[in-house]
Amino acid sequence: MSLPTQLKQLNQSVEDKVISCWRLGSQVSGSRWYSIFRAAPKTYSQESEHDFVLKIINPELSTELVPRAIDRLGREAHATEQIIQPNVIRLLDAELDQAPFFLVQPWISGRSLDSLLSRAPHLSLSRMLWVLRQTAEGVRAGHEKGRVHLGIDPSHVIIGSTGRVSLLGWSNSHMEGEATWLPHDRLQLARYTAPECFENNYRANVLSDVYALGSMIYHAIALRPPFEGQTIDAVKNHHRESIAEDLVFMQPDCPIRLSSLVQQMLIKNPSARPSFREVLNELISIEIEYLSDSTLLRL
Repeated sequence: MSLPTQLKQLNQSVEDKVISCWRLGSQVSGSRWYSIFRAAPKTYSQESEHDFVLKIINPELSTELVPRAIDRLGREAHATEQIIQPNVIRLLDAELDQAPFFLVQPWISGRSLDSLLSRAPHLSLSRMLWVLRQTAEGVRAGHEKGRVHLGIDPSHVIIGSTGRVSLLGWSNSHMEGEATWLPHDRLQLARYTAPECFENNYRANVLSDVYALGSMIYHAIALRPPFEGQTIDAVKNHHRESIAEDLVFMQPDCPIRLSSLVQQMLIKNPSARPSFREVLNELISIEIEYLSDSTLLRL
């Protein structure tokens, strides 16, 4: 079946609100690459809750980018099938060989970290350390399977009603040492991306996740990313050349140990950064130290 024919079939499936054995509910998000719908098995009653999400290629995506979209969908499916860890979202179903290309994951009732940072009146330091440590645990679980996340940003960290973190965003993931293709078309994600990832000959390296997690921790404490800009090129240049302001200056309630750790994580030279294991061990230690701390971060 030709690609245009497959895309036509995909469009028809979306219009019919049925894809494979899944019935589509409302669309919950969309991007240049993908559309995401609430979903339920067709065998469930029409009144049943849509307790799943179904992710498909955006039917409006240009034909020349569809093979890339299929590849990225496959990366997310393989990662979330392979990595069995409480903080990594699970794969439930997928079709990667023919249209309609899709994957299905559980619906998580909660809010993203970026939503929390932008709307909460104040944040508990101990709770934030718990969220950050769980995120690091999820990334580390990928590393143990040889997979580098390469998509760490607050919108991919979902905090459930009980406080448990689910890490999304595995479509950018690559096996360690693998030559990469990263779209770099999202300003949001670029704000956390390690400088080496923007190079043409970049190969996936877990130390790039160290930098990205450091950028996200910085945002979680300072309430803004370490580097900002109105364009992706501007942000790239900051990552390559600028030094982030000290976290303690940005947020006086930031633990000195955490500020020091983030400074090390944001070193430009990947080989000079701490290992991800060292980062995780230090986050665990800091979390334990502040477990009973009642400090509220000033937003």
